[in-house]
Amino acid sequence: MKNKFVLSLCILILVVMFSASCFATEKILFFIVGPMTGDSASMGIQMKEGAELAIREINGSGGVNGKELGYIAGDDVANPNQAVIISKKFSLNKDILFVLGHNNSSCSISALPVWDKAGVPVISPTNTAPILTRLGHKNYFRVEPDDTIMISQLSKLAVIELGFKNIALIWENSDYGKGMRDVGVEAIPELGAKVLCDETYVPMVDRDYSSQITKFKGAGVDCVLFLGEYTAAALFLKQSKVLAFDAKVLGSSGCSNPKLIEIAGETSEGFYAIAGFDPNDKREKQAKFIKAFESVSKNKPGEWGAHSYDIVYMVKKAIEMGGTTREKLIQVLHQDNFEYDGVTGKIKFDARGDVPGKKSLVLKVEDGKYVTFIPKKF
Repeated sequence: MKNKFVLSLCILILVVMFSASCFATEKILFFIVGPMTGDSASMGIQMKEGAELAIREINGSGGVNGKELGYIAGDDVANPNQAVIISKKFSLNKDILFVLGHNNSSCSISALPVWDKAGVPVISPTNTAPILTRLGHKNYFRVEPDDTIMISQLSKLAVIELGFKNIALIWENSDYGKGMRDVGVEAIPELGAKVLCDETYVPMVDRDYSSQITKFKGAGVDCVLFLGEYTAAALFLKQSKVLAFDAKVLGSSGCSNPKLIEIAGETSEGFYAIAGFDPNDKREKQAKFIKAFESVSKNKPGEWGAHSYDIVYMVKKAIEMGGTTREKLIQVLHQDNFEYDGVTGKIKFDARGDVPGKKSLVLKVEDGKYVTFIPKKF
């Protein structure tokens, strides 16, 4: 009888040890979604690389509350319809705690109702369309300033810093592009300059910008604000050179990707872009991150990689503060006392899920790479 009791006790201990071991290795799962293929693929790939770096560091230091982090990746191809399809599929996965994405504002606008209905927190590293936080989705957050801040700064760069007066806007026909355009057409006249031309294009479809360039040239434009992403901007730069259009071109944050330089070549020299992260930052925390990122990537980190890295660490802190379920995570991120100081700056959300305390930076292409540019006049 005694031997049976000892045997039963040993079995019970083994079961408890096995259960504890399983619990210790249980993963906290999240979903990364962005453009992993197509014209914007570099952005989605950087999102994954930044998140993977944070996961590796966190898991190597014991995880979060004794659990490892893990992720599933989805490709929305920067297409709003595909974003909806993906959200309908993965919102049913109860193991997913939160979404890191989408990269494109139009994708977030289309998919948010699905994520919201399922109660999934959505944290975007790059969305800037002002409308996004006005739609009433309490599950939505973004860690980059919206375009009322970013395009206002781009307009000041063109008019106040660089002294241009005759401006053209060319914007991608999307929620992202239209949001930027709407800010620009108001901000530029207020700064004492003119919007001489206001043109659009279809992203991932249009490849020929000769008609817009010819129009800008004939109107006497001395500066172009390119409000879109890096592939289209690079083609615009190359075609401007062919058509002898020498106006200065400034780009939105979607243009701050090093792939623009790769595609545009020497025609990118002197190009300016606003950005949510400076890959040349020499401060200790930022420099350490940049070195670590370069060890796992072919490129220096842009805002896509840096913001995704910050989001993972930010959620780690929120989980440790009690955000262990979807509902609780949303609540913690909305708390007045919640903030996270990351490599992209301090992240503290207002009631709408915006980060009003963050500002954009300026980069300039010199000698085939993006360098830091610090405005002196604003």
